[in-house]
Amino acid sequence: MKYFVLLYLAGAIFLAACGNHHQPAETSKQDSLTQADSGRNAWLPVAEYLETEILYVDSVPLALRRYSTFNGKTDSAFIQVPEFNQLALQFLPAELHDGRFEKNFTESSFADQSTQSIMFTYSTKVSDQSLRRVDVQTVTGHGSQKVKSIYLEKRRVSGDSLILEKMYWRTGRNFQIVTMTTVKGKPPIEQQLKVVWDDEE
Repeated sequence: MKYFVLLYLAGAIFLAACGNHHQPAETSKQDSLTQADSGRNAWLPVAEYLETEILYVDSVPLALRRYSTFNGKTDSAFIQVPEFNQLALQFLPAELHDGRFEKNFTESSFADQSTQSIMFTYSTKVSDQSLRRVDVQTVTGHGSQKVKSIYLEKRRVSGDSLILEKMYWRTGRNFQIVTMTTVKGKPPIEQQLKVVWDDEE
């Protein structure tokens, strides 16, 4: 019951954000001032949505399986909730919180009529932050748009290494992190991590 309430609240937040995203072109002067003063846009609540997804997995008894791939070899193992949380929290960087997301990113969107999906893309305006890009794909479901997947791209420097992380969260199914580590003059090293809690289509 706790899960359904939380999921309902997250859905309400998401739908409200979607509704506010497409505001009429004509707004009153007072509305314009309020929006300008707040310094915030009615964007999709990415952090809140991912937190709800993590809480669901954390609170429902599920078989959690981790797949680790390195040098062409894949190892798999069942994991417990604490390890899942540790890995999943990588999808909640500081850049998504405390108003930094709306302040430091620009938004664009594209509607694909053939698939009835909408892609929201958020690109950073700050050159020295780790989180570079966020993509949210929504699809039509029961008369409203639902989140299908969230993609994050992070980049950072550690010593003489450039580390690129491509992170993909598929709603209600799994998440995947691909890490590319590049040292100058050497070919990149790729590691893949995938955690699955629902593999049924």
